[in-house]
Amino acid sequence: MKTLVAYATWSGATEGIAEKIGAVLRQAGLEADVLPVDRVPTLTPYSAVVLGSAVHLGQWRKEAASFLKVNEQALAERPVWIFSSGPTDPARPDAFIDNKLLPGGLLPIAERIHPRDMIIFMGAVDVNRLNMIEKLMIKAAKAPVGDSRDWDAITRWATSIADVLKQPA
Repeated sequence: MKTLVAYATWSGATEGIAEKIGAVLRQAGLEADVLPVDRVPTLTPYSAVVLGSAVHLGQWRKEAASFLKVNEQALAERPVWIFSSGPTDPARPDAFIDNKLLPGGLLPIAERIHPRDMIIFMGAVDVNRLNMIEKLMIKAAKAPVGDSRDWDAITRWATSIADVLKQPA
């Protein structure tokens, strides 16, 4: 069983989460490819998909939202797990998308796909990787900066995926 971990990142934090998920799957003896969504030509070789996106200004990255829409049918035919990454304020982990696990416009698609699980992970903001406009936006929003990713939570979630995928069909 080959698993795809596909992601769309804003400043690299979501890529790091996807890489960690892929590493955990491989450590569990599973085959896993970790790719940006815009580098996935087809889902045909994959038996399962983990899909994640950075959330910026309350929305998934355009390329991740497009991937979800374009591949809806193929995703509905295999086990899928979905994660979002972005909040950096531990006191408000889901406020960045109105207390939902996905931005509202994507929820109907996810409901048709029937993902095994959806989760929000804390993100990271490295001001050194931002352009001037992004820095001003962060400052105006008084958004916390730094790395708030919970690697133990990410590892536990990835391990739970591996446990499901290792079960006999």
